[in-house]
Amino acid sequence: MAEVVCPAFASTNIKLNGHIHNGKQNHLCKDCGRQFVADREKRLISDSDKAMIDKLLLEKISLAGIARVAEVSQVWLQGYVSELYAAQPDDLHVLIPSKEAMEAHREDRFDEHVYKIEALKKTLRQLSLRYHGRILRHLTLS
Repeated sequence: MAEVVCPAFASTNIKLNGHIHNGKQNHLCKDCGRQFVADREKRLISDSDKAMIDKLLLEKISLAGIARVAEVSQVWLQGYVSELYAAQPDDLHVLIPSKEAMEAHREDRFDEHVYKIEALKKTLRQLSLRYHGRILRHLTLS
């Protein structure tokens, strides 16, 4: 049997440390404390699986749900999402208006609302005068 070597510390001071979820032997490096599996099988995620994961991310499904559907680990998926996020530009090509332009727009909108309110007040005054006269005439005739 080949001697097991720690992948992080290159030490041979190793002890057996139980089994992982699929029954493979887990090892523990006595020098650095790292746990590892000696002959692990690294599964590469295909481009088609990554494309499916990209679509699932756009659907705002939880990462745990995506990991279950795509049959990938949550740790790998979180790293993949972090890579996608880091690859995005900081500004996202959005032009933010200046403070002066925003203030001018807000003042214009305010003036529009004041004009509409004044027009409503005028209409209400006209209606109240019209109905006030009718009510007074009705009361005096009775």
